[in-house]
Amino acid sequence: MEPVRNHRNPLVVEAARLHRARARKERDETLIEGPHLLSDALEAGVDVRQVFAADDSTDNAIVVDDRALQRLAGTESPRGPVAVIGIPEPSSIDSRDVLVSVGVSDPGNVGTMIRTAASFGWAFGYTEGTADPWSPKVLRAGAGGQFQTPIVPMRDLPALPTVAAVSRDGLSVDSVPPGQIALLIGEEAAGLPDEQVESADHTVTVSTPGPTESLNAAVAAGILVYALSSR
Repeated sequence: MEPVRNHRNPLVVEAARLHRARARKERDETLIEGPHLLSDALEAGVDVRQVFAADDSTDNAIVVDDRALQRLAGTESPRGPVAVIGIPEPSSIDSRDVLVSVGVSDPGNVGTMIRTAASFGWAFGYTEGTADPWSPKVLRAGAGGQFQTPIVPMRDLPALPTVAAVSRDGLSVDSVPPGQIALLIGEEAAGLPDEQVESADHTVTVSTPGPTESLNAAVAAGILVYALSSR
């Protein structure tokens, strides 16, 4: 098969539009990049609708040249393949603990939080203002976590005991009793809104002996998920 050599080819242009949040929302589709994410998506039964690759070694792929692949991937040195997938429907959190992003806007942080939640068997919830969990950047940072754990949008916080992560004056994780919980992580600079901290059932702080003011949001989430999983 002759490769698609024009990065303005309609197939390439339509797929590349999925880098925009509006297109993802309108079409319920997104892009994934790389063989590992594609393998994870297929294993999870995700609807893979198109695959673009630099050669014909990937089954049923549309072969494209480097310039077209770069436009699809949105990265300077794309690995390929790049696939268009249907965004899975949100699933129930069941009896899982839930790691909740409250307006965390950095894609790398959100992807890392999803990966952490999946690693420890937690669900991932997110409120308005959070970076889109299904954006290509967040999918790359999540390293397949989106296909391994429930990803749940939340207008309201879940009807679970809530644990608010605060940078100072919170208690240790030992103060949180056993049972299903929702751990709330706020934006790195602003933290959680005051009303959510005040209404939380518990507040916890990661105690650090060093001089830094606070931890990266995803790092704090990882430490707390690990510690709370051991209750």
